[in-house]
Amino acid sequence: MKKLLPFSSILILGIVFLASCSKSNDPSPTPANLKPTINFVAQSGYVSGDAIVYVSQEFMVNIAAFVNTTSTSKLVKFTVTRVFNNVPSVVLDTTFNLSALNIVVTATSQSVPGDEEWYYKVTDKDNQTSEVSLTLTTMEVAGPINTFSMKILGAQASITGSSFASFDGSVYNLAQAKQNQGNVDLMYYYGATDLSTLAAPDDDHAAQIFTNSTNGLQTWTVKNNTRFKVVTDVINWDNIVDDAVIVEQTASGVTQSRITNLSAGKYLAFITASGMKGLIKVESMTTGDNGSITISVKVQL
Repeated sequence: MKKLLPFSSILILGIVFLASCSKSNDPSPTPANLKPTINFVAQSGYVSGDAIVYVSQEFMVNIAAFVNTTSTSKLVKFTVTRVFNNVPSVVLDTTFNLSALNIVVTATSQSVPGDEEWYYKVTDKDNQTSEVSLTLTTMEVAGPINTFSMKILGAQASITGSSFASFDGSVYNLAQAKQNQGNVDLMYYYGATDLSTLAAPDDDHAAQIFTNSTNGLQTWTVKNNTRFKVVTDVINWDNIVDDAVIVEQTASGVTQSRITNLSAGKYLAFITASGMKGLIKVESMTTGDNGSITISVKVQL
């Protein structure tokens, strides 16, 4: 047995398999009918099809293979190949002489996110081969989050602060926001056309709203480019206890500098200028430029 990369455990069990020879007057089988049989064994604790795993996660695959019942040609070789970023790597190449094969392969997923194809191939003495494959989608290990519940942001004419810092959940009025402008990730305003809106400090519509001569956005030197998207998937807010759903929802499409026409029950995904990712739940609101919005936020630590 030759192993090209170490595995924590590899089990090969030979199983005696008996089959009668073909009758001499049977029609000659086509080559396609002479291939051995191979398949995944689906059972608890084993990967048997396309799956999502975490980076550097150990996983097990159970393979069963049998000789072709017509040729009865013994199985002589089993190989495992993984392909990541279009680069193949043979991780197992082993030889034997068996009528049946049951093999449990324990391996470790990639250490970086991405899709990886795994191919499991058996070869018999007649050099006939059969192969099964699966794709592992590797994602980062879920991380901790902060949760800020029922935060009230006032619109531009309200005495309640309009600016929010997602790293600690602070709400700032405009003067405080200018003093902490590097921390401000989003601002709330109510516009004649945009209606209830959450916007990044660098958004051009926000710049038309927050125009105070002393503390308006035109006086800021740091305007964080937070980006948003509306979440269309079903979200179970109470079940979000780590960043797994956050990472999934921010994987693509987070490109807008503002989300307009907000309503209660809407969910937004966002990515801050510093790269922190999070989700926003719109809890409630009162309309008008002196109204407010209540949001809950879950964001990566």
